[in-house]
Amino acid sequence: MGTREQRRNGRRRQRRRRSNFPLLLLLLLVVIAAGGLLLNSCVEDENLPAGGDSGSVSENDGGEQEGNAGAPAGGENGGGEDDPSTPPEDADNQALWEGYTIQTMTEEDMQVGLQILVSNEHMYDFPEAAESQLVKLVDHKSSSYTSNVNDTLILPVTVEHLNDMLDDYVAQGGATDIMVVSGYRTYDFQQGLFDRNAAKNGLENAKRFVAQAGGSEHHTGYAVDLYSINNGDYFEGVGEYKWVTDHCHEYGFILRYRSDKEEFTKIGPESWHFRYVSVPHSYIIVDHDFCLEEYIDYLRQYPFDGEHLTYTVGTQEYEIYYVEGLEVPVPESGNYTVSGNNVDGFIVTVEK
Repeated sequence: MGTREQRRNGRRRQRRRRSNFPLLLLLLLVVIAAGGLLLNSCVEDENLPAGGDSGSVSENDGGEQEGNAGAPAGGENGGGEDDPSTPPEDADNQALWEGYTIQTMTEEDMQVGLQILVSNEHMYDFPEAAESQLVKLVDHKSSSYTSNVNDTLILPVTVEHLNDMLDDYVAQGGATDIMVVSGYRTYDFQQGLFDRNAAKNGLENAKRFVAQAGGSEHHTGYAVDLYSINNGDYFEGVGEYKWVTDHCHEYGFILRYRSDKEEFTKIGPESWHFRYVSVPHSYIIVDHDFCLEEYIDYLRQYPFDGEHLTYTVGTQEYEIYYVEGLEVPVPESGNYTVSGNNVDGFIVTVEK
């Protein structure tokens, strides 16, 4: 047993311990509540949408599609806060992106594809992706026409549809005297043509009738010049040959340089120069009486995030839209092509 004073001190310590208990209990409850709020916040963050490479266009469904025959596939898409492949989070933009994903292109890709515009104002840099596909015309052409030299180069897609067109021309009664006298041209070859024309006919004549080196459509492999053996002159598209000029758009070709479009093309009329742009674009160009320069401008009215251009050829419906820059929304499935325009962006054509 201790003294009376020791017993009083012991009772005081017990009272102080009992008086501190409610405060400790309150602090414990505060800590538990704070921990619960923190845990709930973490769980909510984990359940937020992740973004990713696709979002969607409910009004402009991309249709069925899988692949891209018009241009290289481009690079890999990365993630991250600033990655344009991540669709916007608001509901309207998510609806726009539904069924689409981003295809990241390069500056070189902008010069590859069926609808590229090449002119003295929009020069061609000879991208390797296109150069590597060139083939010899004589190895792939049909018997409905001839080639003036054995080493004329051209892109396979051009010769395929040229064969179809001239085979049908001959089948309906046309002569077999059409000759391809020019296909693909190198930079140096074009420079030589320009210099010789300037020396013979003067610089102004050369500027009007011969594209500058780097500005010729012949650099692309999509253009051909035709010649009539029977007439001993360049193809004029009159008489029985008029069938080719009138029907070329059905095979994806357009007559590139017309007298009434010189203010846009800056090249004098050439009745023999045909350019492959593919269906349905050739049909639309003819329907609207466009040259290619006008058509490229026209397509800017149909951006990805706006109304898309629709067009039907036979039973096949197409959807077309324009994309500025290098991040190109493409359908997640179905058939489509992506073509650079060689100006500022890309043209996407979707089979519906």
